[in-house]
Amino acid sequence: MPRYFFDVHDGVDVRDDAGRELEGPEAARQEAVRLAAEYAKDVENLSAGGLLVVTVRDGSGTTVTTVRLICQID
Repeated sequence: MPRYFFDVHDGVDVRDDAGRELEGPEAARQEAVRLAAEYAKDVENLSAGGLLVVTVRDGSGTTVTTVRLICQID
């Protein structure tokens, strides 16, 4: 199974050096959405800037997908 890496940016960049094995790009996309949803569960995360970007890389370093979670509170 291919390995995918989930880099997170929410004002601070966190690079995933371990990654996880998943069945393919669609499974990696679903995992990125799940990570963003977990982030959104904590209201403190949303009020502290309101932007989360999860960038998924494959084993060669190519970006497979990018998920942006934006919460704008006016």
